[in-house]
Amino acid sequence: MAAAEIRDLSGVADFRAAEALQRTVWGEGDVPDPAELMMVIQAEGGLAAGAFVDDRLGGYIFASPNATSRVQHSQRLAVLPEMRGRGLGVALKWYQRRWCLRHGIRHVRWTFDPMRAINAALNIDRLGARSTTYLVDYYGAMGGINEGLPSDRLLVDWFLDDPVVDAKSEGRLPRENVEDCLRVRLPHDLETLIRQNRNTALAARLMLRDSLRDAFASGYGISGFDCSDGTYILTPVFAAARPQEKK
Repeated sequence: MAAAEIRDLSGVADFRAAEALQRTVWGEGDVPDPAELMMVIQAEGGLAAGAFVDDRLGGYIFASPNATSRVQHSQRLAVLPEMRGRGLGVALKWYQRRWCLRHGIRHVRWTFDPMRAINAALNIDRLGARSTTYLVDYYGAMGGINEGLPSDRLLVDWFLDDPVVDAKSEGRLPRENVEDCLRVRLPHDLETLIRQNRNTALAARLMLRDSLRDAFASGYGISGFDCSDGTYILTPVFAAARPQEKK
């Protein structure tokens, strides 16, 4: 299969393909961002880009301007199931970083389901995003792959000129201080757990919620993710050392 081309979406066909891709990834019960909305947001300063393989949209990213100057809200990132394992998701995020830096944006925020290890591995380990905010049932009842569980989310901050993020963007592995850390492990194979026993999945959701909220309240924040055993690494008060927003 050919290498992916990462570029901004252009034309109605691209945006329709992005709308259809959402339905495939999140399931028919989910409500996708419509093509018309994505086109308007892009025209007004947002980002809508795709990973194209043999001229087919295999993954896409959608982000909008934030009420805070030089901050972007990243709304969606998705890769078709048959296209996974090719690095399209991380390629789209590094494309987003380059796009934002060209446009004077230094801080990107988004939410993700804290129980999904594949998302934690991308957002926290691969990209260097951080979190100190747990959102309880953020979207209310949802359909598709999220049906039946509270829509809890982590709000993450991605500081694009952070030295750690810069190192990760170049494939370097920065030395991370993990002294005095807490570790919170995710349930193994969430998708199977949801299919087989939603009550057990719900109990796991509530346990993770309590663990992370207690840690945040005690002055810890998520600064790493151990992909080998699906564990969040939380270190104390890293929020105090965050880069200052540039005026």
